[in-house]
Amino acid sequence: MSKLEDKFLNARKVDKEYGYIVDDKKSGVFLKSAGEKVDPVFSKCEVEGAEDEYIMIFAPVKDRQDSILEVGDDIKIPLTK
Repeated sequence: MSKLEDKFLNARKVDKEYGYIVDDKKSGVFLKSAGEKVDPVFSKCEVEGAEDEYIMIFAPVKDRQDSILEVGDDIKIPLTK
């Protein structure tokens, strides 16, 4: 498992009704769009990819302005100019 995948999966917890959901008390990989956090979708094997590929899905994004990918507490990557 890559460090990025480990960080992505760190923010999940098990919910008996919904499966994996976001644990807001843990750091992880999040998308912030127009100042609002967009929760990741924790579904593995629903999107087909290569064997060594891990696809991260964030939805829904209402406004793509000022989109930032946040990795843990320290890394913030702007996705728009």
